[in-house]
Amino acid sequence: MHRLPLILCLVALAGSAVSAVLYLQIGNSKQLLELRLQETSARATRLDSELATSGRRQEELRAQAAKFEVELARTQERLSATESRAAELGRNLADTRSVLAVYESTTRSLGDEITALRRDLEASRTSNASPEAVQAYKNTIAELERQLASARNGAALPSAAGASTAVFTNRAGRATVLNVGPQNAFVVVNFGSVRGAQLGQKMTVNQGHAVVATVVLSDVRANYSVAQVVPDSLRGVLQKGDSAVLVR
Repeated sequence: MHRLPLILCLVALAGSAVSAVLYLQIGNSKQLLELRLQETSARATRLDSELATSGRRQEELRAQAAKFEVELARTQERLSATESRAAELGRNLADTRSVLAVYESTTRSLGDEITALRRDLEASRTSNASPEAVQAYKNTIAELERQLASARNGAALPSAAGASTAVFTNRAGRATVLNVGPQNAFVVVNFGSVRGAQLGQKMTVNQGHAVVATVVLSDVRANYSVAQVVPDSLRGVLQKGDSAVLVR
């Protein structure tokens, strides 16, 4: 009977010890949990801040991307305009070179024509030609010299007919090919209204004694004409310097 109180005391002491140990463990666990909660809260706050910073950076990048797209579009527009302008300048340059080639060829042909007419004038004087014929030679030479000076100065060649050369039967219907169009579609000849050229007239283009094409005058100017090649008449490749003879 005296042992029971002792046992109960021991049990009570043991329970108190266990309770103390549990209390200490619970207190330590609570402190650990509080520390972890604080760390987690701090980490969550840091992540929120980083997320906000990332969001702002993303918006900045979007704004920069939009700006770059606008600048790219403007650059492409300027590039397209520059390419169009370059193409236009290229066409203008090609046209200018073509016109320059015609002027150079016309200038040479005018010089040759003046030289030939002077020879014919001297021949007509020695052969007792009529005063009208001699005067016609002089008038034509003066007109051609005026046009030659205009061509050398870069002025446009007149489109109106000058002095008639119809009296020059030995030269009125002969010409030289100055230029040949793409695929032999047309030719430019130094035979214009000054020498009696008219729309619709036909000429044969010759290489040596061979006829290589028949052409029809479609655009007559003072000192040269554009003539379309009759397709079925083409017998070779047309070249600069080919002779052309009026079909009467």
